[in-house]
Amino acid sequence: MIELNPFVFNRPVEPDELIDRDEEAERLLRLAEGGHASRLSAPRRYGKTSLLRRIGRDADLAGMNYVEVDFYGVLSATDVIGRLAEAYARLRPPLRRIAIAALETLKLKVTLGGGPLRIEAQPVSQPEASHLVGELLDLPLTLYERNGTRSLVAFDEFQVLLAVGGGIDGLFRSRIQRHGDAASYVFAGSHPGLMNELFGRQERPFFGQARVFHLDPLAGADLVEYIGTRFEATKRDATPVLGPLVDLARGHPQRAMLLAHHLWEQTPPGERATPELWQAALGAALTEQAEALEAAWDAHGPSEQSVMAALALSADPLFAERTLRRFNLSRGGAQHARGKLARMGSVHEVGRRWELVDPLLAEWIGRLDGRAGLR
Repeated sequence: MIELNPFVFNRPVEPDELIDRDEEAERLLRLAEGGHASRLSAPRRYGKTSLLRRIGRDADLAGMNYVEVDFYGVLSATDVIGRLAEAYARLRPPLRRIAIAALETLKLKVTLGGGPLRIEAQPVSQPEASHLVGELLDLPLTLYERNGTRSLVAFDEFQVLLAVGGGIDGLFRSRIQRHGDAASYVFAGSHPGLMNELFGRQERPFFGQARVFHLDPLAGADLVEYIGTRFEATKRDATPVLGPLVDLARGHPQRAMLLAHHLWEQTPPGERATPELWQAALGAALTEQAEALEAAWDAHGPSEQSVMAALALSADPLFAERTLRRFNLSRGGAQHARGKLARMGSVHEVGRRWELVDPLLAEWIGRLDGRAGLR
């Protein structure tokens, strides 16, 4: 039998595989049970969706209805209609029958079949779209009327609604505020600037409407335990290089699993990982991610690239005179660029120091500097 690599890095993990998020999951569930709304912000690939799945499982065990709507890639009100309808059509029986019956009354065709679930939502006028979105948002009321059970609705990548425009966040707010005992909400997003635009500005409908949660980096001890245990279970020993792996990952969940995945691939059964195997694993991970890392670098202008290089390469603080001189930055320019990167979710403050969110990008920049001499 072929032994499977136990480290998943390219999709959300199962609830039982989530590392070190018990406290966050419990607090978010308690708030939902009390009818409160929460706002969950985390960098992309930081385990946000995996945490939502964990909360969904726990909500289901607590007797709530769980609905998860992913707005990633939504461009229009028609897309919003499709995502909302699809989420409700995926409810477990018998709630699924209630939801599909409601969708049919809205003339939204649901195709279950043996393949992927499909929702056919035709482009409609703005008033018709607003009506359909509003009716779909009110589905928790329908479910509550039928079974008397609160729904927990998670809106993932909620900030994408800003691209839809047309005051759609106002429509969401006007409907949701009437749901009372019927529903609680978690608004999740991976773009700090846009999430703050929705929830942090007084003129926006959702201003001050949700408790704020931020996902911190994972603790090194928890990563050591998780990775080491899975190596041992597959008759390998990662102990000699767990320190360098965890140090490089800096608590980034997806990057830690990516590095562990490649280290496992390099380490034969029955053997210990060596520094040479660790370097081979790191090289393989960087090669695999090279195009994405280059794209992440190229997506920024010169000032932002200078700040990224400074955070990756300098042992001194960003605003230290030596750092500013080395990377050809003014204090004002560095502050502006850092603010822009923070709003985009590319950098964050850990303790009292700013870092690149992606530690693999920091490693890539270091190697780029070694080849080309960035500064």
